[in-house]
Amino acid sequence: MICCLVSFSLLSAEQPLPEGNFKIVLSWSSFSAELEAVLLLPGNDPNVAEALPGSLPGTSSNQYVLASGDVSDDPEIGKEIFTVRKFSPGIYQLWIKSKFCEEGFDDADFFLSNDMASAFEGSEARVDIIRNDQKIQTVTITGDAKGLAWLALEIEGSTQNIIEINKTFPNLRAVYGSVIDAMNGNPVETALVIAKNRDTREIVGRTITDNEGKFTLPVDPGRYIIFIGKGAYISDKYEVDIIQDFPRTVHSVLSKIVPPKDYRIVLTWDRFPIDLDAHLKGPNPGQPDFHLYWNRATLINGKKYLDCDDRNSFGPETITIRDIDPGNYTYAVHNYSGRDEKSGDALSRGNVTVKIYNGDKLLKLYTLPVGTSGNYWVVFKLDGMTGQIEDVNQTGFISNPDSL
Repeated sequence: MICCLVSFSLLSAEQPLPEGNFKIVLSWSSFSAELEAVLLLPGNDPNVAEALPGSLPGTSSNQYVLASGDVSDDPEIGKEIFTVRKFSPGIYQLWIKSKFCEEGFDDADFFLSNDMASAFEGSEARVDIIRNDQKIQTVTITGDAKGLAWLALEIEGSTQNIIEINKTFPNLRAVYGSVIDAMNGNPVETALVIAKNRDTREIVGRTITDNEGKFTLPVDPGRYIIFIGKGAYISDKYEVDIIQDFPRTVHSVLSKIVPPKDYRIVLTWDRFPIDLDAHLKGPNPGQPDFHLYWNRATLINGKKYLDCDDRNSFGPETITIRDIDPGNYTYAVHNYSGRDEKSGDALSRGNVTVKIYNGDKLLKLYTLPVGTSGNYWVVFKLDGMTGQIEDVNQTGFISNPDSL
């Protein structure tokens, strides 16, 4: 069962590149717009990234990425180039914005009034991906795109998988989000969303989700907690840092309140790895112990446990233990899209989160630390008699999911 799909196009997957043979080139019509590219580079914290502007010559802190500044020899064409000498694990994001979006000019109304459809109108902006001096892909902004910021693409550094995002945002400094139901992946409308500054403790904004479960909260650069809740659901919160002038997105999964003898386990992650699977082992009265995952989504003691299986990034993968039986349950996560890996920490780069709910409470939250080696993660054990949760946190490499 696939409960929610994320639309994207997979451009390439290659082995690590020789130094200096990977280039990201932004070009545009300078007659109609003045643009600037910024490449966000991954670090050990998924919420914090280094920003390398393309408008000035420069080098990343690790010396792996070079920015050219404007190198066009045509007065009507602007051009900026990023040269990647070596990729680091994690997610690279290429953002483009108007150079006029400075203090006093970062209001969308300034650009969208007087028949100006967008900061990118008439820009003919395009991004060319060049490997070994050959163009392998072009991402072109759509002609009717509106907004102040354009997220052209993302690159997963460990594999050089490239995802064309090609999405524009009306506001630069804002939190964009979607809220879905953990059981079925459907949008949750009219959920209350509140942003609170983590440093000053001040509430800086509030809104509700629309009929597609989406919301926008304009905020200044800073560190925030985003609270999300709705009646009959267990409230949740997320930490978000707004860096530079670029928006952040929150993919929120809310669980409804569950009966006292039920335990709901929700797995979420970021765009990479593409496909993670939740695994649960436990007692099946009168039969051998079960091993539940997408390929063994059978009824357990006559009850359906696997509620939601996602195969295209973000999740959720949701398992609900219904009317729990005495015995020991073990929960694990497998990077199915990386099942053939023998080394590396790609799974840990995915902001992998596991939440356990019972009644109206979040009992436990697990996150896999960045840099942890392995393509599987045994997260915890649950005692069906006492409800006691035991941390396991074991990682390693397994190809066959039946062996997990």
